[in-house]
Amino acid sequence: MTISPLPTITLKVPAKINPQIRVGPLRQDGYHDITLAYQAISLYDTLTISHNLEGPTIHVTGMDSDRVPHDERNLVIKAANLLAAREGVEPRLHFELAKCIPSEAGLGGGSADAAAALVGCNIIWKSNLTPGELMDLGAHIGEDVPFFIEGMMAIGLGHKRPLIRLETVEYKWTWVLGVPYRGLSTKAVFQEYDRILERTSSGEEDYLIRRQGCLETSWGSCPPEELLDALENDLELPSMQLLPDIRIALEAGRSAGAIASLMSGSGSTCAFLAKSEGHAGLLKEEIQRNEVFREVMVASGPVQGVELLETGT
Repeated sequence: MTISPLPTITLKVPAKINPQIRVGPLRQDGYHDITLAYQAISLYDTLTISHNLEGPTIHVTGMDSDRVPHDERNLVIKAANLLAAREGVEPRLHFELAKCIPSEAGLGGGSADAAAALVGCNIIWKSNLTPGELMDLGAHIGEDVPFFIEGMMAIGLGHKRPLIRLETVEYKWTWVLGVPYRGLSTKAVFQEYDRILERTSSGEEDYLIRRQGCLETSWGSCPPEELLDALENDLELPSMQLLPDIRIALEAGRSAGAIASLMSGSGSTCAFLAKSEGHAGLLKEEIQRNEVFREVMVASGPVQGVELLETGT
């Protein structure tokens, strides 16, 4: 099968915040039951795809580019190879990835980039896969990948299970994001979570109660000020055990005036909810004075997922 690709195509893809994460005990298959709310936020990586007879190849620039694989281990390359195998094409492409999403920070940067690659290759190869089909493919790469195809807000139900899309209204969430100097391994965080569960009486029944609370929360249809009590992350405690800086960072955000503070994903980014854009600017300045974080950024949500920016020669 021979397809003449577009000369170049450029896409952008957002980061994500998890307003709530609920985690169950480790199952026999090695996975955890997990229920989590997703919100796409206005912090973007940009992916430019061009034809390359020697491909697939990738060049990464921008934030934490030294921490990102520049070879077949990169999720962009894995996504391209996966779609190419499905479509019976040679992935003769070059990817220029410009990163603004920090690495190993709980913001989904790697998964977002994989989603951008799936959408972009689908366009270049004229595969005509639907968003649902792209999501199914993305689930084979990583649990978060399907969310970034369309973005906005959704509920995730764990490994290879379909997302619950959430209708959103015109309520804006404004976040100040603080990225600590050190990141965390997702695998290490879950292992620490398992050790904590072993020392407590919490089990499957407790998880199901917490899970139901996440499912019943009006994430897409309530102003954020009404959902402050719902902003919780079961992975926050194990992450603080592994990296005490997170506890210090969250306290710094509260002291600076955030109306809510929580850790994003499996860490280590701390997300501070602001009342407005003006409040976010003041909050950012106050948090920066503490010198707790290597990066402090403002982003808002929900926003849509992968977007096509341009095509050209």
